[in-house]
Amino acid sequence: MLAGCGTWTAESYLHETISGDSFNACLAREYQERATSEAYVDCNWVDTATIVEKGRAAAAGETVLPWDPATRGVLASDLPELQDARAKLLAALDNGGRTDADRACKCAKAQRYYDGWVEQASDNKLGVNGSWLGGEGGPVQPERVKAEKAAFYEALTACEAKAVVAAGPWTIYFGFNKYNLTPEAQAVIQEIAKSSASTFAVVGHTDTVGSNAYNDALGQRRANSVANAIKANGKEVASATSDGKRNLAVKTGDGVREPLNRRAVISVVK
Repeated sequence: MLAGCGTWTAESYLHETISGDSFNACLAREYQERATSEAYVDCNWVDTATIVEKGRAAAAGETVLPWDPATRGVLASDLPELQDARAKLLAALDNGGRTDADRACKCAKAQRYYDGWVEQASDNKLGVNGSWLGGEGGPVQPERVKAEKAAFYEALTACEAKAVVAAGPWTIYFGFNKYNLTPEAQAVIQEIAKSSASTFAVVGHTDTVGSNAYNDALGQRRANSVANAIKANGKEVASATSDGKRNLAVKTGDGVREPLNRRAVISVVK
C-alpha cells in the first residue's frame, strides 16, 4: 500500500535489489529511483507504471531507448530541442556508452534525466491511460522542467567524457533525406581518427520512406560522406556500401520515418 496513493501492483519492483554495474543494471536502478519518487512523493501512478515498465525491461536485459518526445505530447515549440538532445544521447549510447565500464552508469543516469525532462514537459497533457490529450499550454511545473534539463546535460557531459572505444563499431545518424555530417557526427569521426585501428568499413542505411532504388542510392551517399571524412582524417576505408532500407535498426512498416534507421555504421577492418 502506498501511503496516501492507494494500492499499487508494481510496488514490489520499487523494493527489489538490483545489483551490477552494467548499463542495464544501472539504468534499472535509475528508473527504480525515479519510479519510487513518482509513487511515494507525487502519487502519480500513470508515470510510475510507465517508468516501472522501462525499469523491468532494462533489468531483464532488453534494450530500452530514451523516450521519443514526438510520441509524448510535448508542445511543438519544445520538440526541436528535445529531439536534438535525444540525438546526442543516442550517439553517446551507441558509441560506447552502454559498454564502456567507466561510462555505463553515467550514461544510464543521462537517460534517466532525459526521460524525466520529457515527462515534465508533457506532464499536463497525458490522460489516465498515458494517451495524448491534445491542447496547448506549458507544463504544470516549469521549474521542474528546467531542473530535469540541467541534470540531463550535466549527466550527458559525463557520459560523453571518455573517448569512444577503439574496437567500434560506431554509429552516425542523419536527418531525413540527408547525408551531410552534423557536428555530433564530426565528433564521432574525430574519435575514429584517434583510434588505434587503421582501416574501416562503412555501411549506409535509410528509413523505409521511398523506393528501394532511391534508398540504396541515399544509403550510398551516406556511406560515401562518412568514408570521405574518415579518409580526410588520415585513415583508410576498405569499403563504403549501402544496405538501403534493409537491415533496419528499428523494425517498421514501409513508408515510416524512423530516425534510428537513418544511419551509417563504421566497423574496424584492421
